[in-house]
Amino acid sequence: MPKSSEIYNDEKAFFHLDRLARLREKKPIAPTCIQVDLEAFCNDNCGFCTTRKEDGFNIGMLKLIQINDNQIKRTEDKFKPIGIPNPNSGLPFEMAYRLPEMMKDAGIPAIELTGGGEPTLWRRFDTLIENLVRNNIEIGLVTNGSNISEERAKLLGASCTWIRFSMDTSNKTLHRKIHRTPGYDFERRIGNIKRIIKFRNRDLIIGVSFIIHPDNAHDIEKACKFYKKIGVDNIRFSWMYDKTGNAGLEEERIMTIKQTILKCKQKYEDENFAVLHKDSRIDLYSQPNDDFTTCYLQRFVWAIGADCKVYPCCIRKYVSGSEIGDIIKKTLKEIIYDENTINKMDSLKPLTCSPCWMRDKNKLIAKAVEKPPHVNFL
Repeated sequence: MPKSSEIYNDEKAFFHLDRLARLREKKPIAPTCIQVDLEAFCNDNCGFCTTRKEDGFNIGMLKLIQINDNQIKRTEDKFKPIGIPNPNSGLPFEMAYRLPEMMKDAGIPAIELTGGGEPTLWRRFDTLIENLVRNNIEIGLVTNGSNISEERAKLLGASCTWIRFSMDTSNKTLHRKIHRTPGYDFERRIGNIKRIIKFRNRDLIIGVSFIIHPDNAHDIEKACKFYKKIGVDNIRFSWMYDKTGNAGLEEERIMTIKQTILKCKQKYEDENFAVLHKDSRIDLYSQPNDDFTTCYLQRFVWAIGADCKVYPCCIRKYVSGSEIGDIIKKTLKEIIYDENTINKMDSLKPLTCSPCWMRDKNKLIAKAVEKPPHVNFL
């Protein structure tokens, strides 16, 4: 089994030498991965979700679940899902067949099923998984863990490369407060995680996501202890992405949290369990993108919304005018080599984007693409 501590590596692009060579020649490349929202509706209503926060970056998605972005402020009962699942809130069902075929034809080797909404609520989810496997596509899944039957657990355990469960806490009371669910569903979801562990293939990495914000920051060490005991491979701590750039936390508390995570790494990490955290990520949330000039990562990873639009990344997903293609109108291969796609990616200026936590990857790729002077004098 791969080591969890190695899965978040900024230098992965260096293993795609063929693509880097094409970029140096100013030629288009197929992405190595697409991140896909199968469904816009979610049975949770997390207060930190960028598609549901009142000041979120991706709230344009709300239109797909028949809710005006201003209505979210007037919702009296926060402890229930918002919006309505409907025929337009997810990808057309035909994509369970077409998407894997388009990926294979375009030479895209991996897919991340994510949200948006909760991907397992899409009504052709299992069929899509089966067809991705049939087309030799690597599968990553981000899920809240609420909709996994025994049969689905067997399918996912046999099919996925990695699965990350969005849990964000170690107990049922806090889980309901944070995920704003109608009832207390934490223990059932923990049971579903255990199902996946039971049916996992030998290479499957199973992780838990913990988004840090004011309501759960005190629960970090308890979460490490709890999820290690369950038997997952890692817990990943990241910070609520908001327009203040500080995850709703004061600077002194941020420093304390960083120290707590470091202590947890020292206390709980071993060969079977990793505590994952990029210390500098929150510091980048309020920093303008003035330390790099070209977005290379959009060449390697695309985001596809439940609206069937292709976006350059998850930060610009559902942002009007950001789309670079539409998988209803064109195949993925056609979008890759379309002059309009190429021109739009070439013209993207990082300074016009929201603060980018992926800038380190962009700067590393730039070192492999942009030729320095005296290149032979190593």
